[in-house]
Amino acid sequence: MLEKGKISSGEFLILVIIFTIGGSILNVPALLVTLVKQDAWISYFITTLISLCLVFLYNKLASIYPSKTYVEVNEKILGKWVGKISALLFLFYILYLLSALLYEIGSFSTTQILVGTPIEMIMVLFLLTSIIGVRLGLEVISRTASIFFPWIVFMLIMLFLLLIPEIKLEHIQPVFEDGMKPIIKGSYHILALPYVQLVFLLMIMPFVKEKDEMKKNFYRGTLLGGMVLFLVIIFSILVLGIDLTALQNYPSYRLGKRLNVGHFLERIEVIVAFIWILSVYFKLTICYYGLSLGLAQVLGLKNHKILHFPLAFIILAFSIITHPNTVHSHTFTFKAWTPFSLSICFLLPVLLLLIGILKKKRSNSKAVKGC
Repeated sequence: MLEKGKISSGEFLILVIIFTIGGSILNVPALLVTLVKQDAWISYFITTLISLCLVFLYNKLASIYPSKTYVEVNEKILGKWVGKISALLFLFYILYLLSALLYEIGSFSTTQILVGTPIEMIMVLFLLTSIIGVRLGLEVISRTASIFFPWIVFMLIMLFLLLIPEIKLEHIQPVFEDGMKPIIKGSYHILALPYVQLVFLLMIMPFVKEKDEMKKNFYRGTLLGGMVLFLVIIFSILVLGIDLTALQNYPSYRLGKRLNVGHFLERIEVIVAFIWILSVYFKLTICYYGLSLGLAQVLGLKNHKILHFPLAFIILAFSIITHPNTVHSHTFTFKAWTPFSLSICFLLPVLLLLIGILKKKRSNSKAVKGC
């Protein structure tokens, strides 16, 4: 086995929450409010409920071969060559997700914090930091996430409490102004940010020790992460209003600028930046780890560490080529990301689950006849 480390179900819960939040806390409110206006919170609530069905699917798929990663399950169910092709499609999706996350890090940093800094420098520094985590292994990544997680929770609680005086209830009215059609449309578009991406956690589920508790924590982590994003969306609407939320690239970052406690504690947007940078770092590192591990399994390598630096060059080049500017990135996310994600992260796992169940039943019936 390429990975010998083991993590607890509690650490897995934290990884699920961070994976759900990372990459979504900044841009999801603007995308959803653009589609659904003040009913965006209803749309996201529906999406969170749908996500539990996806988690059910992924848990079922993990139960067929509990000791194997998603890449190995592909080969086990579909056969060696078809399974490798299917696994490579999945790994390409992770590569694209990594490049999108890395570009988002560079774009946010150079437009909001380090204005004027070359975006390539930000991406290189972040990627190098991520490589350190990947090379140290899954146990170190998960335990480091456990150390920083209480700080993320504390910052979120502080942010929401301080924003309560800024709430204007008229911003959320009228409810159901345009009916259910735009709400359902918004739920569909936001499904890929981030819920269908949770299939990726099948790459680390074989290394979680308590399998039954792990499955329960998969549901809990998805709900808790969804709750955080739900609160970010509803606070963006209540505090900023739908027009300002839709116009901002990063409305949740703008929320931090609105904080004002007694004209003493003002503009603490660093809270939002800190939460986002931490969560997106761990999501990037987990994805990077899974990509190198999965590719090593497809290629039949004994150690995935030799792939870390070559993959870094590919990820960096891909992030620069695929998204030449922020407009292109947002347009792709709005129009193409959801169908692309559903085809790789939903339709393919459903196919694998159906074929895997049939194979299991057939092997069990043969075993019974043999007895």
